Amino acid sequence: MLTNAWSELSTLASRATRTLANLALLLASSLAGLALCEAGLRLLHPKYQHLAEAAFVRDPALIYSPVPGHCGTFTHPDTEARHSVCHNNLGLRQHRDFSAIDLESSVNIAFFGDSFTENVQVPAQHSFTEPLDYLLNFGGSGEVNVLNFGVGGYGTGQSLLRYEASSVREHLSHVFYVYFENDLFNDQATGLFRLNDAGELERSDAAPAGAISLLSRLHLSYLVLAAFDRLSWRLGEAEAGAQAVGGEYWDGTKGAYADGLPQGAYSVFRQLLRRWKQAAEGLGASFRLLWLPMEGYDDPGAAPAGGGPLQPLWGPLKGYDARSVASIVKEEGVETIDLRRCFAEHDPAHLQTSWRDSPYRFKRDAHWNEAGNRLAAVCLYRFLEENLGLPKLSEADLQEALRQYYSAFEASGRGALAGQQAVSSRAKAIREKYRMVDLYGSQWRDIVRKLASKPEQAIIRSDFDVHRHGRWLVYVKDGGCGPADFKEKFLLHLMPVDKEDLPPDRLQYGFDNRDFFAVADEATCSVTVRLPSYPIESIRTGQFVSGEEGNQVLWYGERSMSS
Repeated sequence: MLTNAWSELSTLASRATRTLANLALLLASSLAGLALCEAGLRLLHPKYQHLAEAAFVRDPALIYSPVPGHCGTFTHPDTEARHSVCHNNLGLRQHRDFSAIDLESSVNIAFFGDSFTENVQVPAQHSFTEPLDYLLNFGGSGEVNVLNFGVGGYGTGQSLLRYEASSVREHLSHVFYVYFENDLFNDQATGLFRLNDAGELERSDAAPAGAISLLSRLHLSYLVLAAFDRLSWRLGEAEAGAQAVGGEYWDGTKGAYADGLPQGAYSVFRQLLRRWKQAAEGLGASFRLLWLPMEGYDDPGAAPAGGGPLQPLWGPLKGYDARSVASIVKEEGVETIDLRRCFAEHDPAHLQTSWRDSPYRFKRDAHWNEAGNRLAAVCLYRFLEENLGLPKLSEADLQEALRQYYSAFEASGRGALAGQQAVSSRAKAIREKYRMVDLYGSQWRDIVRKLASKPEQAIIRSDFDVHRHGRWLVYVKDGGCGPADFKEKFLLHLMPVDKEDLPPDRLQYGFDNRDFFAVADEATCSVTVRLPSYPIESIRTGQFVSGEEGNQVLWYGERSMSS
């Protein structure tokens, strides 16, 4: 009997061992398969490189924020051409820097929002903020600055905190919040704000989980999200006949809200909007909300502009109803600009065309394309032209200004006279102000290769040779490189000649901290960082690893720029 029992136990143990072995083999095979898929995706179809390698820093207030002075790359959704994505000295998605002194004497118009505002899908000069800036300064006034504070993935709460954390917010004359329908869901995901028992807005302690931080570096994560977006879109089309997608909605007969999103998302949105409006107006600025061209509402009790059922852009977002948002905006007294109606004034077919089929969005991406950004710039200019008391441009003059602006970036580089290579001074000035240099073009790579061939001319020589080329620092790894060489954070401290040039939050330290994570150009084994416009006395740079016992410096160099 004992023998039989022992035999049965042995059999069970043997089966358990085989099961565990099979599970371990399955797990190992799955991990190996995922690793191969990740490697193949990076090598053969690197369209998610910018997302996976985005240079964001942990921010105790914002969770994550762009690195000032850092440049990376993005692949155009339709053409698949690569272009530079740079953030300036204030961490704004623009190639030109803004100093506090410059902003003190100008009218400053700021746009806050998510990926529709940041516009990494297009080169910076095609984002709506840059042609808008050119139009507002057309004629040589030079007294208006348009600032792009957009950050992809931000909700209302993060956009508000970005405004409150800005060192130049007191210099902003007009503040625009570019609202998008998933902002409420982003607020729920981050959990930055909640309402207490008294219905007052409270800040929550939120931080991304370590697993999420790891997954955000995998290209496969974004492939899965893209597939989910496409599936959600199709499901949303199947439910297009529904007037609302359920959950919280505005009941016009009862004049009340029905909660659907967790934690009273619409009530949190109301409080965030109220706080932002009061803060901006308290500093003497106007505060407005911008409806994107696929969701404009001028009457909360009516159907969307142009008629048609309410349906979310991204598919079945449970608990979302644009009427609820529009009602809150109206009740809080926030002025709005409806781009959907403005687009329709220029293109009557816009109201009858779904955003999926719109000529103003990418074919492979739901964001607006170059044409959408251009028309948005025109709509915003016409609004601000009157609001700022500017001389009214005729339609012919407006189109001529746009022609001058966009022709300055034509790849041919032709000047004012056909067949000649000379570039007009106006076109050159436009390019220098709004684009600077394409870090991922062949011309720039030739420059980097020439610098690498002359290591003796580097301003710092260490594990990386550091060169200064105009307004750029170029880090070059000699003798080949790999991902491990760029994994650790780069230290970059700048000491200005005049300490007054420092950002207000750096004055107490005496130097400008521009530490960054690198997105390397492996073709040249290099990293490029743009320097600020102020004169620099000395530079300290290197690489380091952060640990529980402090920072471990991997390499370090310092150079006086006056010598």
